[in-house]
Amino acid sequence: MKSVREYGTVEKRPSGRYRVRIGKKHGATTLGTYDSRTEAEEALQSFIKEQNIEETKYKNIPSDTTEKPWASIGLDGGEIGTGILTEPLGSDWTAILLSFGLDPDVFEVADDKVRMSKWQSSKRLENGDRDLIWLYSYRATFTRKKGSWVTKADIDEIRKSIRKFKPTKTVNKSKELPSTFVVLWADWQLYKSAAGGIKASTERVLASFDATAKRIQDLQKLGRNIEQIAFVNMGDVTESCDGHYASQLFSVQGTQRQQLLTALDLWTTGVVSLADFAKKRKFISTLSNHGEWQRRGGKQITTDSDNADGFLSDALQRIMQGYGLIDDWHVPHDQMSMQVNLSGVECAFTHGHKITGKEFEWLRGQTLRLLRDNKVEPTVWFTAHKHHLKVDDFGVFTRFQCPSLDSDFTTNGGSKWFTDMSGQFSAPGTLSLLIGRHDPKCWSDMAVL
Repeated sequence: MKSVREYGTVEKRPSGRYRVRIGKKHGATTLGTYDSRTEAEEALQSFIKEQNIEETKYKNIPSDTTEKPWASIGLDGGEIGTGILTEPLGSDWTAILLSFGLDPDVFEVADDKVRMSKWQSSKRLENGDRDLIWLYSYRATFTRKKGSWVTKADIDEIRKSIRKFKPTKTVNKSKELPSTFVVLWADWQLYKSAAGGIKASTERVLASFDATAKRIQDLQKLGRNIEQIAFVNMGDVTESCDGHYASQLFSVQGTQRQQLLTALDLWTTGVVSLADFAKKRKFISTLSNHGEWQRRGGKQITTDSDNADGFLSDALQRIMQGYGLIDDWHVPHDQMSMQVNLSGVECAFTHGHKITGKEFEWLRGQTLRLLRDNKVEPTVWFTAHKHHLKVDDFGVFTRFQCPSLDSDFTTNGGSKWFTDMSGQFSAPGTLSLLIGRHDPKCWSDMAVL
């Protein structure tokens, strides 16, 4: 075994004797060979005194080359070993990370978990006596930081802009058969980093509220008798943090708490700013895959009811209780399809992540199940999940697939994986239309806002 210090080494030779060599900074010569390690250490310490070498200059450097500093580094992190140190490391790994070329602003010790070894070793003091000293060794896993790219000041500014939003309001009377204005909030995926991140997402959502207000007024000017507004959460309102795709922890911009608060702020603003455009209001929600809170290995591990969409809908209902802004709440417990009557038309809502096989066959099967449960079948289906507009007239029912607001009219928004695989991408927008018996189709005036 070789005891290595910057100023010299003591090494046991094959003969069993101990050789003392002086460090490169002090001549790189052999001082002598001795019968015991004690004699060799004493000779080295005598040399230090004669040359007036300050041993403190070399504090906390490895003292045993059998345990050198090492690192195993990958794209998203790896593992580090410090080797043997003569001082406790403490909680600051900055110097260690920098020594391996890793930026402490980008990497951190995973979960603050560190393995540590501590033991005593003999050391000669300046007066010639020997004393026991503590030696230390650390090993830890490090990973890319999950910290938000959005500062607290950014969040405060976003929430401030949400609260300020107020569209202009005018309501005209009509003699037409009544209808429901349905606005479908689909796949916002707040705090997703694509397409400008949370700042751009918030701007698109607020712009959609303004466009919705204008659309309602335009339809009323055309003579449409809008008796109520249906606010519909079609799912994936937040991006969530982990378990949905490989790089989610690395790319998501905000914590779960930030995501939920911003979603509630936007929902509240949307309802409050648009509620006065009709005498009655409904709020309808679905459950979605990005709403699944407890996931391991890409799979949900709790029940369908353990979902952010359900929680946010319950929270919104509590917030608005007593204000008369929403007349009817349709919030699922664990149902994946919700059926609601809108101006005399039975409508069904599902996020769409449970659809398997041929879509028509899945929708027809669910239509029969809803007929058995509710004694009446839906005439109109609404789905989301696929982030682009699609309308299918299947005869027995019409299906509207909602576009999303997570893109920015370029190929960089939405799902990078889907665009890379297919070359397809879609424009952002919020689907709106009228539902009612005012039209033989039971719907009219569809628009993407």
